[in-house]
Amino acid sequence: MWEVFYLNVKEFLNTVCQEIKYKPVRDGIAEELKAHIQDIKEDYIDKGIEEQQAERKAVLQMGNAEEIGKRLNKIHRPKLDWKLLILLVILIGFGILVAVLKQPIMSDYYIGKTLLYMIIGIAIGIGMYFFDYKKIKKYSNVIYIFATIIMILPLLFRGMINGIAHLRILNIAIYTPTITLPLYLISFIGFIVNYNKDNNFNINILNRELKINKDFIKIAILSILSLFFMITVPSLANATILAVSYTIILTTKFIQENNIKKLIIMYGSIFIISALAIICIMASPHSFKRILVSFNPELDPTGSGWVGMLQKEVLDNTKFIGEAETEILSDKDNYVINTESEYTFIYLLGKTGILVTSVLVLTIILMSIKLIINAKNINEKYGKFLIIGLSTLFILQSFANVLMNVNMWIQSNVNLPFISYGGVSFIINTINIAIILSVYKRKDIYQYEEKELLNN
Repeated sequence: MWEVFYLNVKEFLNTVCQEIKYKPVRDGIAEELKAHIQDIKEDYIDKGIEEQQAERKAVLQMGNAEEIGKRLNKIHRPKLDWKLLILLVILIGFGILVAVLKQPIMSDYYIGKTLLYMIIGIAIGIGMYFFDYKKIKKYSNVIYIFATIIMILPLLFRGMINGIAHLRILNIAIYTPTITLPLYLISFIGFIVNYNKDNNFNINILNRELKINKDFIKIAILSILSLFFMITVPSLANATILAVSYTIILTTKFIQENNIKKLIIMYGSIFIISALAIICIMASPHSFKRILVSFNPELDPTGSGWVGMLQKEVLDNTKFIGEAETEILSDKDNYVINTESEYTFIYLLGKTGILVTSVLVLTIILMSIKLIINAKNINEKYGKFLIIGLSTLFILQSFANVLMNVNMWIQSNVNLPFISYGGVSFIINTINIAIILSVYKRKDIYQYEEKELLNN
C-alpha cells in the first residue's frame, strides 16, 4: 500500500505541495495541513498510542497525498475571470469600430494611433494583472500626492484648453481627471482600509474633553480637497462621480461594521449638502437654465442647447440598421459630434443604427453586473473595496456618457470607457480593469499569499 511510504509529516506535506503549481500558496496550505495532522495526532496520543505511531496514523488518516495535492491545486490557483475579459474584448472591439468609422474625418494616422495606444494599454494591463495589488496599499499617501500634483500642474503652467485644465506631456494634452479619478479612489480606499480607530487625540472645548480620531480628520480633509481640485478643472461631473464613489465605499464599510449611526450621519450630511447645492443652482438662473437645456435643448437651440439639438437631429433620423439620414455625421468642420470624444456614443448610433448600439449598451450593462457580482464575491477587504471603487467609476462614467448623448443627462466632459477616443484614457481604463482582474485572480488564494508574505 502507498500509505506506508509516508512515514512522517514532512514527507506527506512535501508530496502534497509538489502537486500545487502556484508556489506562493504552498506554505500557507502546508501550515493548515500540518495543524490538522497535529490535531489528529494528539487525539491518538490521548487514546494511549505512542507519539511516533500516532503521527504515522494521523498522516495515514489524511489519505493519498498526491490526490489531496491535485484537489487543492484545482481550488487554490489563480483564476482568470473569462466572462469579464470577454466583455472587455467586446468593448475594445467597439472602440476599434469607432476608429474605423471616424478615419475619413480625422487625421491620416487616427487608426494607427488608436491601435498603438490599445497595444500599450493592453501590455501595461497584462503587467498589472500579474502584479500583487495588495502592495499598492502602503503607497496610498504617495498616490494621493501624485494625483494632486497632476491636478495642480496645469493651473501653475497655464495648461488650459478651452478653459479646462489639461496636463501637457510633449505634444500630448491629457485631461487631468482621466488620471486622477482612479488615483484618488485608490488612495481613499487605502486610507479606509488602514483606518485606526484608536489613533485619537483629545481636545478641550467648553470644559468638555472630546476624543477626535486623527485618521478620520485626515480622510475628511483629503477627500474634500480632492473634490475641490476636481471642481477647479472645472469638472463638476467628475467631482460628482468621485463623491458618489466615496459614498458607496463608505456605505459598504459602515454596513460591514453594522455601524448604523455613522451611516445615518453620513447620509444626513449628504442630504444637507445636496439641498444647499440645489438651492444655489436654483438661485443662479444661468446654471439652472443650463441644466434644463441639457434635457430640453429647444430652450436654447443656438446657445447652450446647440450640441443637444445636434444630438436630437441624429436621434430623430436614426435607423434600426445603417447610417442616419443627416449631414451632421459627415461634416468635419462644423459639428463636434464627429470629432469630440465625449460624443462617441451618439456618433456610433447615427453611423450604425439602433441594433449595433443596443449590443454596446447590453455589453456595458452585463459588464456592470459582472463587476458588482465580483465585488460581492471577494472576501479580502482591500481587494473588495478596490473592485467596488473602480467598478463604480466604470459604471458611472458609462451610463453618464450614454444618457448625456441622448439628452437624458447634463452635458459634461465624461468619456465612454474603452470606446471614446483618447489614448491615455484607454490605458487608464485598461489598468483599472486589470486591477479588478488581479483581485479576482487571487480571490481563493489571498489568505495563503498573505501567510507567505508574513513568513518572508
